[in-house]
Amino acid sequence: MEDSGALFMRGIVISLVLVALVLWGLRTLDHNGNTYYVQLVRGTDTDQPPSPGSERVGPKLLGTFGSAFRLRNYWEVMRREVSVAPGHVARVRLSDQRVVEIDLSDQALRKVTAFSDGELVDRISKPRGEAMTIIGGNRDGNSVWFIVVRRDKPLNP
Repeated sequence: MEDSGALFMRGIVISLVLVALVLWGLRTLDHNGNTYYVQLVRGTDTDQPPSPGSERVGPKLLGTFGSAFRLRNYWEVMRREVSVAPGHVARVRLSDQRVVEIDLSDQALRKVTAFSDGELVDRISKPRGEAMTIIGGNRDGNSVWFIVVRRDKPLNP
């Protein structure tokens, strides 16, 4: 028969193990809760996709771009899914020219930085949340490009 001291110690060990498992589970949930979808989008007036494998953007982006720009088509050229742990930064290469950085080092902010050919294009800081971040620029006289960072999974038709 065990004495009360041994039972007490066993209870403490079991409690510590349970607390550790709960904390690990919360950390995993928090990490999984920081999944971002990063899209490289090209807006054009042509009906032909800008590159093989390009797909038309979904209705949410079409509404966003269509209300601000007068181009006929918006194509998703590349999509990446990335998980960013709180307190960390992730870099995502979308093409030879385009790179985006998602910075969660500040507890309250999400900083998104876009690079084109290694040069800083723009940096936007927003409160963490569900809002999209869109950074873009002219590609040539007939098209524009955008980098979209969002929490909701894109729906392409």
